[in-house]
Amino acid sequence: MSDLHAGSRSDRLDRAIHSLLAQTPEIEAAAVVSFDGLPMASALPPSMDEDRVAAMSAALLSLGERAAQGLGRGELSQVYIEGETGTVFLVSADNEAVLVAVAAQGAKVGMMLYEVRRAAAAVADALRADDAAHEAAPPAVSAEPVLQAVPSQPEHVLQAVAEPSVMPAYTPSVAPDGGWSSSYAPTGSVLPGENPSWS
Repeated sequence: MSDLHAGSRSDRLDRAIHSLLAQTPEIEAAAVVSFDGLPMASALPPSMDEDRVAAMSAALLSLGERAAQGLGRGELSQVYIEGETGTVFLVSADNEAVLVAVAAQGAKVGMMLYEVRRAAAAVADALRADDAAHEAAPPAVSAEPVLQAVPSQPEHVLQAVAEPSVMPAYTPSVAPDGGWSSSYAPTGSVLPGENPSWS
């Protein structure tokens, strides 16, 4: 199991965010927020309030979705805001949540978008990991007995098996013309030593 899929959902989201910050020094802060504006995970400086960032991000996303649909542009995939001292990216994590990333001034926008989209895909995977594990697990099957009880035999059947065979014995004899003939004895054993006609 990879590190991304180990631990609780909260741990996986924290790892996805901190991986983005470690690989992209130009990104100064990041957070994962739900579509209704609640924080799920964040790595923010003390100057940024987690609840306020989540609420503003959800409002911007909602406004961007209405604008995209109202202008016939289809589903919203990202929001990009450029300010005097840096940029803000809001990228959908595959309809699971929203990744918010704040980049420093002078950061390469193309590279930042690439890294934020990769991190958003990792966030979506982290959120869906438990669901995939439950779907992949086979349903519990109750153990069935391998051997079934054999019904007991009636007493007269057991006695018949224990007694000697009552099948007629095959007794060869010499015919008057010198050839072989056969006859069946009504009782007796099939073993040569126990049949008197063979001695």
